[in-house]
Amino acid sequence: MGSRVARPKGPGDDARRLAVVDLGSNTFRLVVFEYTPGGPFRLVDEVREVVRLTEGTPPENPIPPDALERAARVARLFAGFCDGSEIDGVRAVATSAIRDAPNGDEVLQAITDSGLPARVVSGEEEARYGYIGAVNGTTLTDGLVAELGGGSIQVGLVEDRLLTRSISRPLGAVRMTDAFMAADRQTRDDVRALKRHALDVFHLKPWISDANRLVAMGGAVRTLATMAQQASGYPLGEVHGYLLGRDALGELIARMAALPRRERKRIPGLKADRADIMLAGAVVLDALMQAADVDRVEVCAEGLRWGVFWEDYLAPADPPLVDDVRATSVRDLAEVYGHDRPHCEQVAHLALAIFDGLARLGVHDGDPREREWLWAAAMLHDVGTLVDYNDHHKHGHYLVLNAGLPGFRHRELVIIAQLVRGHRKSIQSPGPLGALLKSRDEDRILRLAAFLRIAEQLEVGRARAITGVDCATSGDTVTLWLRAHGDVDVAMWSARQEADVFKKATGRRLAVERA
Repeated sequence: MGSRVARPKGPGDDARRLAVVDLGSNTFRLVVFEYTPGGPFRLVDEVREVVRLTEGTPPENPIPPDALERAARVARLFAGFCDGSEIDGVRAVATSAIRDAPNGDEVLQAITDSGLPARVVSGEEEARYGYIGAVNGTTLTDGLVAELGGGSIQVGLVEDRLLTRSISRPLGAVRMTDAFMAADRQTRDDVRALKRHALDVFHLKPWISDANRLVAMGGAVRTLATMAQQASGYPLGEVHGYLLGRDALGELIARMAALPRRERKRIPGLKADRADIMLAGAVVLDALMQAADVDRVEVCAEGLRWGVFWEDYLAPADPPLVDDVRATSVRDLAEVYGHDRPHCEQVAHLALAIFDGLARLGVHDGDPREREWLWAAAMLHDVGTLVDYNDHHKHGHYLVLNAGLPGFRHRELVIIAQLVRGHRKSIQSPGPLGALLKSRDEDRILRLAAFLRIAEQLEVGRARAITGVDCATSGDTVTLWLRAHGDVDVAMWSARQEADVFKKATGRRLAVERA
């Protein structure tokens, strides 16, 4: 999930472990974040259990005794987990099911008595936590954020990265299933009735239609993204950052509506414990997309739980937002996998000097997006050495694609991963991942990989002896003039070995000289 998942804490580390517990309507979920204040952070563990607090119960009725007992049992399980897992702090929050129930205080007390101190968050707080998770996990500056849960949906308007308006409404997947889709099969009228109901709610807030970008979170949204990916043969197994089109969502709705509940679990990507509630969740999401007049939704795997984490990690900032999501993602992934930071920063410095110098000479157009991809790849090119030095370029390729770089589009993930893969040995075809690339992207990858490979060779001894690179052209030859201290003969010789790749990428000959 936009995963940021990494190694557990090792002996001697001073990292703090924070357990965040989301006491939702459908599922209780515990996640463990490990971080060093001001340093790297990662998600290191996760436990979930379906509780269905409100299943079959009208919103105005109390949570029934059997559901209360399930809640207390899972709370005891989670409390035991925290006691045995070196947890430094626990933040447990209860959302709409407990918040709205007439006996919510009793349920909350039962959970607390089970050893898991918890608090109920208001709808406004719930929307705020989702907003924090979304803005720190994507490049959203202006648009809508929505978190679809089992009991409610939170929708917020973001302007200049600030939450300016929000609502929380009881349109969750479990509640809407009970209200509109309780039968084993659903008719078109059932689907239409739920959609009309959701649209009526959303249309009461005209600002929902003011945005042109929608970022959505929650278990139902992630599941729908997985289903759409599997239906289309999507080549990347990552839902964070996936763009779910409204047409694809409509196809999923039609497919689920055509099947009885017990058969829906056979749809690829649909978990058995969500098979009965996913149709309602899909219809609510479709209604929101229609109300917002967007044809696709950007899936974010970092919602309420991440919002709670960010509040702790970035305290006392209000709101707790990182300045640059993409740079933070790159630096955190690099730190998590124990890169040689001075070396990687030097490779990045040299690669960007080559990029900038050749752009000034007209060898390429100096696209700022390409510059950022090159920087990211330079910072991450050695992350695979944590697995093994041999083939670390392959291991790094895998980690970039699977460990998560929130803020980057899937196309960009593939480009950065291909650069990491191509910084040594042969430059490989992207294979099935090529379906995510644009027409000239492989040319871009080859060109940027050539710059990265030269920069890596200039830093071959990790001595950081080269302080700068100046570029010049003469005929069809590009000369890299190195400003350096100490002996750089080996670095110059190594960089010249990349002449063939450079010629293939730029059509120019390569010369490397000391200034």
